[in-house]
Amino acid sequence: MLVAIITEVAGTLVMKCSSEWLPILGLSIMYFMLIVSYGSLAIAVKRIPLAVAYGAWESLGLVLISLFSALLFSEPLNALKVGGIAAIIIGMLLLEVGTNQAMHSKKNKE
Repeated sequence: MLVAIITEVAGTLVMKCSSEWLPILGLSIMYFMLIVSYGSLAIAVKRIPLAVAYGAWESLGLVLISLFSALLFSEPLNALKVGGIAAIIIGMLLLEVGTNQAMHSKKNKE
């Protein structure tokens, strides 16, 4: 799962760089990273519920991309964006807790 998130973030950040320098090389790296990311996600969903895996992949990826965009590309990170990042993290945690509760309830019924 960690590989899926890291390669998604790296591929997206490279996409931004490729728009400014070496577009063909940058896009090639981006596509490779996204292939690795989706492949890793496909492996992760064999052991992690799909909603949790996809939710973590997308939400943690978005949070990391937002933070790295501010650090690397000087994109603004204001209070509203920080609030959005906090909401994403809270939503991800609620999704994971809800999924765990549902799985626990299902096991108790069996």
